[in-house]
Amino acid sequence: MTSPVPACAVDQSGPPPWLAPLQALVTNPLPARGAAGLAGLIGDHPSAYARSPRMWTRAFALLGVDAVYLPLDVPAQALAAVLDLVRRTEGALGVNVTVPYKEAVVPLVDTLDAQAARIGAVNTITRTRDGRLLGANTDAAGLLEALMRPGDGPPLVARLEGCTVLLIGAGGAARAAAWALAPHLRGGRLLVTNRDMARAAALAAAVRDAGGPAEAVDDAALDHVLPGVQLVINASVRGQAGIVPRAGGWTLLEPYSALAPASPPVLPAGDATAFAAAFLAQAAADIAANHERSQARMRLLPPQAVVYDMIYAPRETVTMRHARAAGLRTAGGRWMNIAQAVCACLDHICREALVARGIDPAAVRPAVARAMADAWGE
Repeated sequence: MTSPVPACAVDQSGPPPWLAPLQALVTNPLPARGAAGLAGLIGDHPSAYARSPRMWTRAFALLGVDAVYLPLDVPAQALAAVLDLVRRTEGALGVNVTVPYKEAVVPLVDTLDAQAARIGAVNTITRTRDGRLLGANTDAAGLLEALMRPGDGPPLVARLEGCTVLLIGAGGAARAAAWALAPHLRGGRLLVTNRDMARAAALAAAVRDAGGPAEAVDDAALDHVLPGVQLVINASVRGQAGIVPRAGGWTLLEPYSALAPASPPVLPAGDATAFAAAFLAQAAADIAANHERSQARMRLLPPQAVVYDMIYAPRETVTMRHARAAGLRTAGGRWMNIAQAVCACLDHICREALVARGIDPAAVRPAVARAMADAWGE
């Protein structure tokens, strides 16, 4: 594909000045690249699963942006320091934010746009030329595009009006989903469930206060409501790939379905292979119970129901596999991940630099979307 803009030369003369201080704050090894600009993805372990680095790298090449995009595994105690480093680094363009920090970064940025303030969660932070950090949320727009206008297939949902939606989760991704969906559910209902029911109730109350049709539903009531649900959305991390750091060690969430209770054990950190074997042995009964309950619940959903999992790694989660086995339409978070990244890149993190070079972000949007989609699948 021909680039719509001329590429910039990348300086490979040596490590950039931000590399050493950033490496001291994150737990994953960073490559010593010589690009002038810095962008990346902040989370607790994005280096284990994120597609964003390859997508943004392809977009940077297409747009002629001299920058590197890195996954950043950030311990909770280093979150503020990482953002302060971004603020102080002249070559920083900004960062994206993933679990579990989408709500935690809200008080750490200088300004929130209207959407992020309404949602109460941030997944995109842009650094201005004068060092201010601007928080935005592109997850809501990405979810709607994935459901209604996926770039690689027909709509998953013909219309949201009148739908009953079960939203699993109450964190930053779930908040974005709730605020994206609620205005379109005229005559429908948004049911929020979460392992911490106080958080589910708080999210449902916030949506109701804004005029949305939301209510919290605990796990014990799911069997009763599922026969009337047309759309299930998993916005939790149950089912996500990679070793997950926890207080006291590591755990795994990938073996579990989001549609049933799970109690994954936390084992001491160590050799990854030995840990995985020990985890699967200790968690076998819990995983089996989770699968049995999930499969039974999938059969309670009406035949026309859609199960959408915001997780994109693995490509097919346990939740999706159980839905498919029950004859239900299902999709993972691939196109949402692409759509929110295109929005984050062109409407926020790279917008100022592109406009300064006379590039219309709207004009290059189709090419950037294609480039990111191609890179996602590699």
